[in-house]
Amino acid sequence: MKELLIIGHRNPDMDSICSAIAYAHFKRQIGMPNAIAARCGDIN
Repeated sequence: MKELLIIGHRNPDMDSICSAIAYAHFKRQIGMPNAIAARCGDIN
């Protein structure tokens, strides 16, 4: 099974990163173990 990368916007701030983490956690809880939180660019 391929990884499902959950990302926010480019050069993310903390709310974008935390949202990706929370949504990846939610996806794993509903049966998608391949969901991974990631960031796109440097942290702002």
